[in-house]
Amino acid sequence: MKSETKEGVLIIYLEGNLLGENHNLAVSALVTENNTNGKKKLIFNLAEMKFINSTGLGMIINAITKTRSAGGEVAFCNVPDQMAKLLKMTKLEALFTSTADEPSAIAYLNGL
Repeated sequence: MKSETKEGVLIIYLEGNLLGENHNLAVSALVTENNTNGKKKLIFNLAEMKFINSTGLGMIINAITKTRSAGGEVAFCNVPDQMAKLLKMTKLEALFTSTADEPSAIAYLNGL
């Protein structure tokens, strides 16, 4: 996992298999730091994501909840087909905005 900030938006790049606690702690810390610093805009770039289980989904829902509780917003970009199908089946797709690419997600969040 890596992250960077572009145009005031924290972008977290999730890669490979999102299965366990290692990712959860790191993502949670990044989200908390971002909210504490007053930035409160977050993108999950899923271009390199291969698989996610219920623990990974819980981590994402927690990040959305934390960010929105702080007055911020979350968007997703580059969602792989497998992940899009999973989010649709679980009805989680209604929780966030998904865009085709990173510039679109940044524009969406900065337009709020």
